[in-house]
Amino acid sequence: MHTYFSFKKELFTVIILLLTLTSTAVLAQEHEEESEKGGHKFTIALGHAHVHEGIENGEKKWLMMTSWAINYDYLISNQWALGIHNDIIFEDFSVEKEDKEETVLEREKPIATKLVASFKPGKHLSFMLGLGDEFTKSENLFLSTAAVEYGWHMSKGWEVGAELGYDLKWKAYDTWILGFGISKTLHGRTHKKHS
Repeated sequence: MHTYFSFKKELFTVIILLLTLTSTAVLAQEHEEESEKGGHKFTIALGHAHVHEGIENGEKKWLMMTSWAINYDYLISNQWALGIHNDIIFEDFSVEKEDKEETVLEREKPIATKLVASFKPGKHLSFMLGLGDEFTKSENLFLSTAAVEYGWHMSKGWEVGAELGYDLKWKAYDTWILGFGISKTLHGRTHKKHS
């Protein structure tokens, strides 16, 4: 019998496998394109954080809270980026920790800071994996993250996008975030690239 915690580990394994297979197929293709190597992407987004292990008035409850994201990405190439992503929930809440004692964790306006690798196989869709910490006054939690983002390019380096992200706070709780944001890319060296 699988536990909820083992299901989350299996989900992350499948996501990593799919990203590996997708990146191998894209890198094997030969094409000519404009390179964004060395560019810098800044994003601000408004979202809703969903926590299904929430506790309100002593009872379990699915919590939905407003969140903000402030992200920076360094564009290694047209397909790859490395960034620091920050999610901020401006609310205090309680969650049930994933342990045998059913411990209640108090989360006071948590800030999740993550080092994220992004892979963009095409023009609009990006896949992200990363590690980081969620910080609060009471207790910091180690986390891993997986996300998918779809962006619509506009003129002069602007982009609007939607992102669905999943943060797994190991042996504590998890958060789903659906966000919508705007990005500005400051291009580095732009040149023709032959793969």
